[in-house]
Amino acid sequence: MTNRAGSDAVSHFKAGWEVLKRYPVLLVPPLGAQVIVVVLAVLFLGSVAGLTVAGGLAGGLAGLLAGGALFMLLGGLLSLIASGVVIVMARDALAAREPVMVEALNAVIARFLDVLVASLLLTLIVGVGMLFFVVPGLLAAFFLIFTLPAVLLEGQGAVDALRRSAYLVKENIGPVAGLVVGGILAVVVFAIVSRILEVVPILGHLAAALLAGVFITYLSVVGVRVYQSLPRR
Repeated sequence: MTNRAGSDAVSHFKAGWEVLKRYPVLLVPPLGAQVIVVVLAVLFLGSVAGLTVAGGLAGGLAGLLAGGALFMLLGGLLSLIASGVVIVMARDALAAREPVMVEALNAVIARFLDVLVASLLLTLIVGVGMLFFVVPGLLAAFFLIFTLPAVLLEGQGAVDALRRSAYLVKENIGPVAGLVVGGILAVVVFAIVSRILEVVPILGHLAAALLAGVFITYLSVVGVRVYQSLPRR
């Protein structure tokens, strides 16, 4: 990575933080999704307990398996929608426009089929790559890093978005590598701070969950900024 690429990466991360401070509403989608998941988890555990009392251990186990699968599906869909909403809101915030969550949500819902298919294909490709000594999976994740922005910000279909991301990364290895290296450093800092917070019972875990929402949103904003800065042909 050249010095220019490294310098650009630093500017992207600084700008991302400034945008997040100016528009804290960007934090609402991921934090809102976390709250809904927690509520669903409480309801799910309550339902399992009720089935165990009414139907015995077998009933409770069946409820746990069926409800667990449904809970994971709903949690994954909520996280995917929240990620898409942040991407659309980040585009507006980076353009110095007040991001409106309802408008961003409508934009994601309008493209949800492509968002879902692109996400599933991305997960499948990276997962298969991971089976072959990990490296192919990491390379796939690297080249397909801009799949969702391509769907939501350029209106690409699911397969075209994968191709678009791979092309942009191939043509701009330095800036994208700067994004990835900066992201890895941010993950390390996040992990250390989270570990420290989790030492405190209950409140520490809640603070760590809140920090996770901030962290995910921040990296999304930086990612969108890098994506928009890449030269097109």
